[in-house]
Amino acid sequence: MENYESFYLGGYSSLNPNYGNFIGYRLNAGQISSPTSIQTANQLNEVVSRIREGVKNVELQPLSGDVFDQIPAQHFKEIRALVKLSGVKTSVHAPMIDPVGFGEKSWEGEAGRINAERKLMSVVEKSHEIDPEGNIPVVIHSSGGLPGSEYSPDKTKKPGEEGRFREEKLTAVNQETGELTQLKRERKFYPGMPQELFEKGYERVPREDVASINATDWENKLTNLAFYKKHAEEIIGDAPVVLNKYLGKYATPDTLQNLSPEEQKKYSKLRDADIFLSNVELNFKNMFDKAYKFGTPEQKEELKKFSKEYTTAHEKIMESSQLTKVGDKTYIIPTIGKPLMEMSLLDKSINKLSQLTQQTYGGQAPKVFVPIEEFATDKAALTFGNVAFDAYKKFKNNAPIIAIENLWQGMAFSRPEQMKELVEKSKKVFVDNAVSEGYSEREAKKQADKLIGVTWDTGHLNMMRKAGFKEEDVIKDTEKIAKLVKHVHLSDNFGYSDAHLPPGMGNVPFKQILEKLEKAGALKDAKMVVEAGSFVQHFKQSPHPLVLGAFGSGIYSTKAAPYWNQLYQTMGNYSGTPMVQFPERYFSTYGSSFSTLPLEIGGQIPGSQSRFSGTANA
Repeated sequence: MENYESFYLGGYSSLNPNYGNFIGYRLNAGQISSPTSIQTANQLNEVVSRIREGVKNVELQPLSGDVFDQIPAQHFKEIRALVKLSGVKTSVHAPMIDPVGFGEKSWEGEAGRINAERKLMSVVEKSHEIDPEGNIPVVIHSSGGLPGSEYSPDKTKKPGEEGRFREEKLTAVNQETGELTQLKRERKFYPGMPQELFEKGYERVPREDVASINATDWENKLTNLAFYKKHAEEIIGDAPVVLNKYLGKYATPDTLQNLSPEEQKKYSKLRDADIFLSNVELNFKNMFDKAYKFGTPEQKEELKKFSKEYTTAHEKIMESSQLTKVGDKTYIIPTIGKPLMEMSLLDKSINKLSQLTQQTYGGQAPKVFVPIEEFATDKAALTFGNVAFDAYKKFKNNAPIIAIENLWQGMAFSRPEQMKELVEKSKKVFVDNAVSEGYSEREAKKQADKLIGVTWDTGHLNMMRKAGFKEEDVIKDTEKIAKLVKHVHLSDNFGYSDAHLPPGMGNVPFKQILEKLEKAGALKDAKMVVEAGSFVQHFKQSPHPLVLGAFGSGIYSTKAAPYWNQLYQTMGNYSGTPMVQFPERYFSTYGSSFSTLPLEIGGQIPGSQSRFSGTANA
């Protein structure tokens, strides 16, 4: 007998189809997929092990980039031959590569994103090697572990109702440096607050603090710019008064020789100020660049107009200078009053920039700091869209499916709304790429819908319950994303950690989740991968028989009773029990070798004599 210590599955009766550990939703054994170990590059041996367990679908999961890169090219081809021979279907989980381009500490810029894109394309190409005649799903995490928003339930709202998710914590990213800042909901107290508010304090939400950080940072930069301009004015002092009659004249040697000692001194002040103003102008241009890059669309239009005005005014200043040629070189000789003209232009320009970007004037500070999901969505979508399109160009109708996996609360892309936006933007990148290369928009959209979708991880989803959310919230979130789901990870837990238990061993509402996915048509072609690595690690046995029982899989291919949950580990005669109860002596007597099949599919002695059954005659 197989050892099933501590896994009490309740009473059994072949007369009741719901006995055992049945979760209420039936899946055929052929719909259920098992993963390989994440710890070894010997994925070929892992696939063999899954086939010996009787699994019909296998997902390769070498999640470490180093491990994935150690898989020999020949193994991908041998896995292809193996699954073709056995009829097993496959999918691949890409290594933990952040599609945005974040490194260990911060965003590594566009170069980091492009590097991630190259790595993921390599994974897609290798995955295609396993199934060159189909559309093998390639699961890619929506992020490589970026911290995201955390929520708590608003108890005055029902599951699925607008405003149900209260944002408690938020991670903001500096779009220039890539550095991260965490903000949280908190009550603050200010002088001058009405007494009734002061008792409880003003509750600031994280997104208000993002706006505050941007405003404060920008105000400081404008203040510094104004300070430097003021310093230039102090350097100039009364020079314009003393040099009034010379301001429009060119600063030629003859003119300068006619200056009195006092005038010479004031002219020297103007030259010092001119050097200082060059630095002010450089800082101003850097701030203009930030205002344009991170400003609103309306601000960008105003800044375009302002740029033309600034260019015209600056050209007039330059035209006031005289060009003098000495030998092969041409020299620009400015007027003595040129620094004053530059200071006047900078003064107007700084004021104009302030009016467009300061709250005092009704403007808005440039959004240098933004919530991580807002920043990451555009970057990740560019990566996913490019990878999907490059794969389509190379493999046409047999391109792998890019199945983007949701993460748990506290990580970026934990909400279905965020996942939906990410997928839609990825599809847009795909379509834009395709149209630019001559494909019709209609065909491009069709292929984007086919090749880009979601891997819905039930275990990651269920972890919202540690913040106080209910089973109904888990189900409602599934309903929101269901139409985009192309792949499913079935993993159980109790809502507090990504425990990777087999379905039926935690509190994930699998029945309702799968019903929502089925209603949306998502289960028609989707592979459903049971991620139960922790169970294997701790209990040293395959979860597959327990999974078959949890999903009430049929013993026979006719999909009719008896079901695995009714008969698994029951006692009885030969004709009334599944293979796990076949007596060893019966087969020994009649010369059969099935008694040494692996435990997971009915044997009583762990087989090790051959690749598949472990029997002498195999």
